[in-house]
Amino acid sequence: MDLLSVGRVSGTHHLKGAVKITSNVDGIEVLEGNKVMVELSSGEIKILTVKKVAPMVGKKWTMEFEELTNKTDAASIQNAVIKARRDLLGIEDDEFLANDVLGMKAFTEDGESIGEVVDVYETAAHDIYVIEDDEYETMIPDVEVFIKKIDFDKNEMVVSLIDGMREKKKD
Repeated sequence: MDLLSVGRVSGTHHLKGAVKITSNVDGIEVLEGNKVMVELSSGEIKILTVKKVAPMVGKKWTMEFEELTNKTDAASIQNAVIKARRDLLGIEDDEFLANDVLGMKAFTEDGESIGEVVDVYETAAHDIYVIEDDEYETMIPDVEVFIKKIDFDKNEMVVSLIDGMREKKKD
């Protein structure tokens, strides 16, 4: 069962256990009536049933769960990551979203490690992956010229760099 991170709990909403979430995918209202995995910042996992999803503004939504009935219950999952089955969201096994690469290790074509994907910026033309290690920050556009291979099984990507992509971090 392949899970996709669909959002993060950003706070409580009202007194009856609803939470506010910031979602990184569209169409999360299809999760109503389905179970999702909630991964707490402590590493603890909860399986909750989505009762209701409602849009707020932009990428913000409210979500109610059958198992959370008051504000204290809702506060217990503050900052948790909500994960759902990909097929519920209509995402095929051979498709991936930008946030699927977060945490991947990145290597040059020569095998040199250049860090881990820590962020993804959306631009009008294409996504840009932000890769960091202790010393450098590297920004790589998601185009075939630079992204040579993405291996989800190994959680690695192979990239081709040009001058100016890799910059020393400021102190």
